[in-house]
Amino acid sequence: MQTLPRGVKILIGTAIVLGAACVAIRVPAITMWGLADVLGVLAIAALTIVAERCSIPLRSGSETVNFALTDGVWAGALLLVSPSVLTVAVLLGVGVGQALNRWKPYKIAYNVSQFLVGITLAETAFAILRSWGDGPTDPILWAGVLGAMYITFAVNATAIMLVVSMVEGQRFLDLFRLPLSLNVVHWGGNMALGILGAILWTLEPVALFLMVAPVVLTFITYRRWVQSIRERDQMRHLYEAGRALSGPLATEDFGGFLGLLEKLLPADRVELVVVDGTKVAVHASAGVRYLTVDEAETAPLEAFVAVHSGLAPQIALVGDGQDVRGVLAVYRPQVLTASERLLLDGLANQIAARLQDHRLFGKTLERARLSEIVSHTSDGVFTVDTLGQITSWNPAMEALAGYAEADAVGRRCDELLGLDRDTVFLDGAAGDGESRDTEVRTRDGDTKQVRLRTSVIRDDEEAPPARIAVVRDASEETRAEQIKRDFVSMVSHELRTPLTPLKGFLMSLVEGTVEDSPERRQEYYRIMLRQAQRLERTVSDMLDVSQIEAGGLVVDLQPVPLDHVLGRLVKEFREQHPERRVAIGEIGRPGIVLADPFRVEQVVLNLLSNADKYTDPDLPITVGAIRNGHTVTISVWDRGQGIPPGHIERIFDRFYRVKDESGQRLPGTGLGLYIARTLVEAMEGRIWVESEVGVGTTFSFSLPIVEIAPLGEAIQFDLSSTERPDPRLVSRSG
Repeated sequence: MQTLPRGVKILIGTAIVLGAACVAIRVPAITMWGLADVLGVLAIAALTIVAERCSIPLRSGSETVNFALTDGVWAGALLLVSPSVLTVAVLLGVGVGQALNRWKPYKIAYNVSQFLVGITLAETAFAILRSWGDGPTDPILWAGVLGAMYITFAVNATAIMLVVSMVEGQRFLDLFRLPLSLNVVHWGGNMALGILGAILWTLEPVALFLMVAPVVLTFITYRRWVQSIRERDQMRHLYEAGRALSGPLATEDFGGFLGLLEKLLPADRVELVVVDGTKVAVHASAGVRYLTVDEAETAPLEAFVAVHSGLAPQIALVGDGQDVRGVLAVYRPQVLTASERLLLDGLANQIAARLQDHRLFGKTLERARLSEIVSHTSDGVFTVDTLGQITSWNPAMEALAGYAEADAVGRRCDELLGLDRDTVFLDGAAGDGESRDTEVRTRDGDTKQVRLRTSVIRDDEEAPPARIAVVRDASEETRAEQIKRDFVSMVSHELRTPLTPLKGFLMSLVEGTVEDSPERRQEYYRIMLRQAQRLERTVSDMLDVSQIEAGGLVVDLQPVPLDHVLGRLVKEFREQHPERRVAIGEIGRPGIVLADPFRVEQVVLNLLSNADKYTDPDLPITVGAIRNGHTVTISVWDRGQGIPPGHIERIFDRFYRVKDESGQRLPGTGLGLYIARTLVEAMEGRIWVESEVGVGTTFSFSLPIVEIAPLGEAIQFDLSSTERPDPRLVSRSG
């Protein structure tokens, strides 16, 4: 309690006063109780204790949000007992239940108080609504219970998140969003169980035994739900912790890593104590403090670990006690599980490896020889003397530049790599530790974009300064940065392009600067609708890619009759693009495929939109399908400009767009074909493209056939069309 912020103490005190007032106003009614009321208090309090004992915790920073069936008990009691009985039952049930859970007294007092305030407000609201209904079986009273208990829910969620935001120093709304979505679903389930229990008690009390199964199943569902959230958070924290440990070797800042470890385990506090000679560094998420201890090298490591808030640490040794000595201490009331202990020991080993690497790398930077440590790094490392001659060369440099160590050592770096002496040797210590982007020449004569970092090294005899160079291949990073820049530019353009005419037409209509006849308005509306549909497609593509990258893509495989799907899609496409001719190809035999009908529509529309974009308006697009053994191949053929051979292999890559004859990338997000490929492969199909520059392009994809019933001789589209396809389309076997 002493360590809590002053604002939290005031909030707890205020809640306790309000809670006491809620009990005080029920005293007159309590004096009029009979035996039935006492038994009601005991029964509701007992159910509340059981619910509190079975609560499911979800940690948020240093605080914990608990999910329980408690408010479901109170929802049923609200229909059955008097307000004074329910108030006292809440007081006893929550207080005893959380005391049995060994919660801290101030937390119990705060929770009991805020629950009393919430339930009192709910009782007051329900007292107004009770007169409109006729007993617990009246649906009107069910709605009244939902409305009244929602007040309790709002008070509870607000009270808990206020404390967490004050303790964690975060914005209230940022914290409120996550548990709110979880709490709403949890609260709704509890309300249904509570009302159902009250109805059964009214109609047939013995039938309450039937509630055991749904209550147990609900509890198991909540527990698995919260467990999945924990596992997701743990995986994210573990990944981030690994990244924190793999940061630059030039620093020994473990604050971010320890903060992630506090969330991962979870723990109230995690400390890392590192002993180096007589200096002891105590790292925590809040920072690092240093101590000087004369006997540090011989003292046991446990002597440097303190006790915080009455919690004894659970420790893991860091290092072998010789080159690296340290201890990783975890502070939390619960004993570490076996898996958590393995995780802690593994992270301690990684910390030891990081400290060892840091010290070895530091010595290497001070001396002239790097081979023992840098031979295992993924970055290229070489050293040069004052004349610019290479004196050492690690395997990563061999992989990067193509020169073996024997071919590189003794040669000048400008001759071998195209790096002049001034690039490696800056005046004085300028540029030490700073990375610079440059190019190196490889053995095959090409150049590579690299990130170069150089530092001064000296030997023990104070020889003239030489340089160590660390070279990292930046080709992929440069390409990723370019893709990111292109993507941002592309999205900005694709979003702005439809918004500009939308805004223009709307402003013109509002200001009355354009002709406002019904015919002209219809034309404006059609233009604005097309732009809105274009904007919708762009947003949908980005959402689909987000789902794909997150592994959340879902396909619902079922038998799909292609004749109906393709016929409807072509008809809709014609209606949306009346200026475009779309032909239907001859179909040898109808096909019922195993696929997701929505995803099939999405793929075909993507291919049609792509063909429409790259084909002159006066040329047709042809859609067809043909059976090939146990698959059906659906094709979309156009007579557009075609795809140059050099682009075929990457045409389905994310964000990839073909350039036109002038070298400019054509409009679009570069996501449609990527999404189409992903969807087809998710439906166990295959997609490919055949194209000839100046002739046209055919995109085809195949899907497995479902042999549900004997197939007819041909697919009949419910469309009237005089367009005939190109013979190459219907004869292509895929």
